Amino acid sequence: MNNPWISATVLRGDQTGRTIDFPSLNLDASLWPEALQAQPGVYASRVRIAGKTYSGALYYGPRLVKKEVHNVLEIHVLDFAEEIYDQTIEFQVGAFVRPPLDFISLAGLREQLAKDVEEVREELLNQPT
Repeated sequence: MNNPWISATVLRGDQTGRTIDFPSLNLDASLWPEALQAQPGVYASRVRIAGKTYSGALYYGPRLVKKEVHNVLEIHVLDFAEEIYDQTIEFQVGAFVRPPLDFISLAGLREQLAKDVEEVREELLNQPT
Protein backbone atom coordinates (compact mmCIF):
# COMPACT_ATOMS: atom_id res chain seq x y z
CA MET A 1 0.00 0.00 0.00
CA ASN A 2 1.65 3.17 -1.15
CA ASN A 3 -1.17 5.61 -0.45
CA PRO A 4 -0.75 8.17 2.34
CA TRP A 5 -2.14 7.74 5.84
CA ILE A 6 -5.13 10.00 6.49
CA SER A 7 -6.10 11.21 9.95
CA ALA A 8 -9.81 11.24 10.86
CA THR A 9 -12.09 11.54 13.88
CA VAL A 10 -14.59 8.72 14.43
CA LEU A 11 -18.15 10.03 14.21
CA ARG A 12 -21.38 8.60 15.57
CA GLY A 13 -23.40 6.88 12.85
CA ASP A 14 -26.86 5.36 12.90
CA GLN A 15 -25.35 2.03 14.04
CA THR A 16 -26.95 -0.02 11.28
CA GLY A 17 -23.70 -1.95 10.75
CA ARG A 18 -23.70 -3.40 14.23
CA THR A 19 -27.25 -4.73 13.73
CA ILE A 20 -25.93 -6.96 10.92
CA ASP A 21 -22.68 -7.90 12.73
CA PHE A 22 -20.52 -5.49 10.71
CA PRO A 23 -19.96 -2.43 12.91
CA SER A 24 -18.04 0.35 11.21
CA LEU A 25 -16.14 3.50 12.03
CA ASN A 26 -17.98 6.43 10.47
CA LEU A 27 -15.72 9.18 9.14
CA ASP A 28 -16.19 12.53 7.44
CA ALA A 29 -16.75 11.70 3.74
CA SER A 30 -14.99 14.93 2.71
CA LEU A 31 -11.73 13.27 3.80
CA TRP A 32 -11.89 10.95 0.78
CA PRO A 33 -8.58 11.73 -0.92
CA GLU A 34 -9.22 13.39 -4.27
CA ALA A 35 -5.61 12.67 -5.14
CA LEU A 36 -6.50 8.98 -5.40
CA GLN A 37 -9.03 9.73 -8.12
CA ALA A 38 -10.63 6.55 -6.91
CA GLN A 39 -14.13 5.43 -7.69
CA PRO A 40 -16.74 4.78 -5.02
CA GLY A 41 -16.86 1.26 -3.63
CA VAL A 42 -15.22 -1.15 -1.21
CA TYR A 43 -11.45 -1.11 -0.66
CA ALA A 44 -8.98 -3.06 1.40
CA SER A 45 -7.50 -0.70 3.98
CA ARG A 46 -5.21 -0.41 6.96
CA VAL A 47 -6.38 1.38 10.09
CA ARG A 48 -4.24 2.65 12.97
CA ILE A 49 -6.03 2.88 16.31
CA ALA A 50 -4.10 3.85 19.44
CA GLY A 51 -0.80 2.83 17.84
CA LYS A 52 -1.98 -0.58 16.63
CA THR A 53 -2.57 -1.41 12.95
CA TYR A 54 -5.61 -3.38 11.80
CA SER A 55 -6.99 -4.51 8.47
CA GLY A 56 -10.25 -2.99 7.33
CA ALA A 57 -12.94 -3.07 4.66
CA LEU A 58 -13.43 0.58 3.70
CA TYR A 59 -16.54 1.82 1.92
CA TYR A 60 -16.87 5.15 0.15
CA GLY A 61 -20.11 5.89 -1.69
CA PRO A 62 -23.88 6.06 -1.23
CA ARG A 63 -25.67 3.52 0.97
CA LEU A 64 -28.02 2.34 -1.75
CA VAL A 65 -29.75 -0.24 0.45
CA LYS A 66 -30.93 2.71 2.57
CA LYS A 67 -31.94 4.68 -0.54
CA GLU A 68 -29.32 7.35 0.22
CA VAL A 69 -27.65 9.34 -2.53
CA HIS A 70 -24.93 11.17 -0.56
CA ASN A 71 -21.53 9.56 -0.12
CA VAL A 72 -20.42 8.13 3.20
CA LEU A 73 -16.99 7.00 4.37
CA GLU A 74 -16.91 4.09 6.79
CA ILE A 75 -14.54 1.29 7.70
CA HIS A 76 -15.35 -2.11 9.15
CA VAL A 77 -12.20 -2.86 11.16
CA LEU A 78 -11.45 -6.57 11.19
CA ASP A 79 -11.02 -8.17 14.61
CA PHE A 80 -11.92 -4.94 16.44
CA ALA A 81 -15.10 -4.21 18.39
CA GLU A 82 -14.44 -1.25 20.70
CA GLU A 83 -16.42 1.98 20.69
CA ILE A 84 -14.03 4.81 19.90
CA TYR A 85 -16.31 7.73 19.09
CA ASP A 86 -14.56 11.11 18.91
CA GLN A 87 -11.12 9.47 18.84
CA THR A 88 -8.63 10.13 16.08
CA ILE A 89 -7.56 7.24 13.89
CA GLU A 90 -5.51 6.97 10.71
CA PHE A 91 -6.43 5.00 7.62
CA GLN A 92 -4.77 4.04 4.37
CA VAL A 93 -6.69 3.11 1.21
CA GLY A 94 -5.57 -0.08 -0.53
CA ALA A 95 -6.80 -2.28 -3.35
CA PHE A 96 -10.25 -1.85 -4.88
CA VAL A 97 -12.61 -4.74 -4.07
CA ARG A 98 -15.93 -3.85 -5.73
CA PRO A 99 -18.21 -0.96 -6.76
CA PRO A 100 -21.29 0.07 -4.74
CA LEU A 101 -24.14 -2.43 -5.03
CA ASP A 102 -27.81 -2.14 -4.15
CA PHE A 103 -29.50 -4.77 -2.01
CA ILE A 104 -33.18 -5.45 -1.41
CA SER A 105 -32.50 -6.10 2.27
CA LEU A 106 -29.92 -5.70 5.00
CA ALA A 107 -29.60 -9.51 4.98
CA GLY A 108 -28.35 -9.33 1.39
CA LEU A 109 -25.89 -6.61 2.39
CA ARG A 110 -24.69 -8.76 5.30
CA GLU A 111 -23.98 -11.70 2.94
CA GLN A 112 -22.00 -9.46 0.60
CA LEU A 113 -20.03 -7.89 3.46
CA ALA A 114 -18.95 -11.35 4.61
CA LYS A 115 -17.55 -11.96 1.10
CA ASP A 116 -15.92 -8.52 1.06
CA VAL A 117 -14.17 -9.17 4.38
CA GLU A 118 -12.77 -12.47 3.10
CA GLU A 119 -11.45 -10.75 -0.02
CA VAL A 120 -9.91 -7.96 2.10
CA ARG A 121 -8.22 -10.56 4.36
CA GLU A 122 -6.73 -12.30 1.33
CA GLU A 123 -5.65 -9.02 -0.26
CA LEU A 124 -3.85 -7.83 2.87
CA LEU A 125 -2.48 -11.19 3.98
CA ASN A 126 0.80 -10.89 2.09
CA GLN A 127 1.25 -7.13 2.31
CA PRO A 128 3.54 -5.57 4.90
CA THR A 129 1.83 -3.45 7.54
